[in-house]
Amino acid sequence: MFSKLAPRNLFLVMLGLALAVIALWYTFRFQPRQQEIALLRTDLETAQARVTELRSAAAQLPELRKTVADLKVEQAEFLRALPSTANFGTVLDEVRRTTAASGASLSTFTVQSGNATNLPAGVRPIGLNLSVSGQFAQLFRTLRALETMGRFTNVTSVALQLPEASSFNPSLEGTMGLTVYTFDPTQAAAGTAGGTPSAPPAAAPAPATPPATPPATGGTQ
Repeated sequence: MFSKLAPRNLFLVMLGLALAVIALWYTFRFQPRQQEIALLRTDLETAQARVTELRSAAAQLPELRKTVADLKVEQAEFLRALPSTANFGTVLDEVRRTTAASGASLSTFTVQSGNATNLPAGVRPIGLNLSVSGQFAQLFRTLRALETMGRFTNVTSVALQLPEASSFNPSLEGTMGLTVYTFDPTQAAAGTAGGTPSAPPAAAPAPATPPATPPATGGTQ
């Protein structure tokens, strides 16, 4: 068949076949390989960036270990500063003294379980609800004093009952909710981890002036 073709035509046919082979090679071999190489280069750059990041993190490990050790020491000091759960009466005495010093009157209080979570082992949150009365300035001073009474208290709620307007500075009735964080060494020694340890059972409303609790260690700091 090809022998009957003129040399010029035969050359053109062979040239066309060669071009077709080159086009097929470029389409099905060269281009996929180039795409694969580009993808591998991208993966290599990502891996190199990851290696650099891991090396940087590894270089920071000694400093992080030191920071963790310092935080553990601070946590231990903080736990030692919390009032003892067994001496919770000292906290109530402190609350009564703080309220009286602010000029307000503490009528009743109730103790119930706290609802804080993810606390260190041995830390027991106790909810304390106070019924107070006094003029606005006195109640405000009481609130500020309770907030700054120590690192172990947290004011969770405040509610005031407004009486009929009989004067420009009437006496108000209100309730204040506190969460008091105490420390129980027995639970800490048992290795209680995660969750919230149970607080003392809720008590019925008690008068604000029960017999004075004798001073004991582990009080407010």
